Amino acid sequence: MAGHHNGTTFAEQLVEGGVDLGWDTRLVPFGREITAAIYAAGFASRVALTFGGVQPGDYRRHLLYNKNRIFAFVVALGKVTDEWYATAAGAINYGFPTIADSDIPEVLPTGVCTYEHVVSNIPHDQIVEKAIEVRGLKIKVSEIPIPVSVSPAFEGERIRKEDMHVEFGGQRTPAFEWLRMLDIGEVEDGKIIVMGADVDSVQKGGQMPLGIVVEVAGRKMQTDFEPVLERQIHTFMNEAQGLWHMGQRDINWVRISETAA
Repeated sequence: MAGHHNGTTFAEQLVEGGVDLGWDTRLVPFGREITAAIYAAGFASRVALTFGGVQPGDYRRHLLYNKNRIFAFVVALGKVTDEWYATAAGAINYGFPTIADSDIPEVLPTGVCTYEHVVSNIPHDQIVEKAIEVRGLKIKVSEIPIPVSVSPAFEGERIRKEDMHVEFGGQRTPAFEWLRMLDIGEVEDGKIIVMGADVDSVQKGGQMPLGIVVEVAGRKMQTDFEPVLERQIHTFMNEAQGLWHMGQRDINWVRISETAA
């Protein structure tokens, strides 16, 4: 963290909010002036020198190493001054794009960075997600926020009729699951919409119709990937404790146990 906006730094706001700073939390304030960002760039240079075998002064290999191996980016919060512009331009020379919440000129063509160089006017609640997308980060979800345990160990779990709360499909009710690709701007990551009655509206042993529509998007997404990803619905549902899934598309069969419901 470097720089300030109207005399207030990001680090000071975090302290006021009771957030711990330091290396343990990976929240490190370098200074009140934007020029302190040179210390962060210095870390990137040292990594390239130490682990990449890059020689001092070899700016091209420094760029390529950091672009391909150091997945950093700049988040510019507040009014961007000329000094901030110059600092962001220096970060771009490392392959690190800039994502801003203010209205600044965008640099969208790819070249030095993996994708866009400067993206502006991003709302605060979307800026982290946008930065991850523009930098090309691959995120692995370590903890799935659902109220049941998730593990490959549950894939072989069977739910008997006497333990079942509700079932869908299986020639008992109409059911289907379908995955489709959309433009990346049309998909909101993590958004879930439940339409119609929920499972708690039926008594134990009940049956309900079911339609699952999954919308996906990605920088390198292709329509050829749709059936592969659609089949992952089977894997993901079976890895949840208390859920049982069989089949696909319009011949699926799903059961939810009384405990999971």
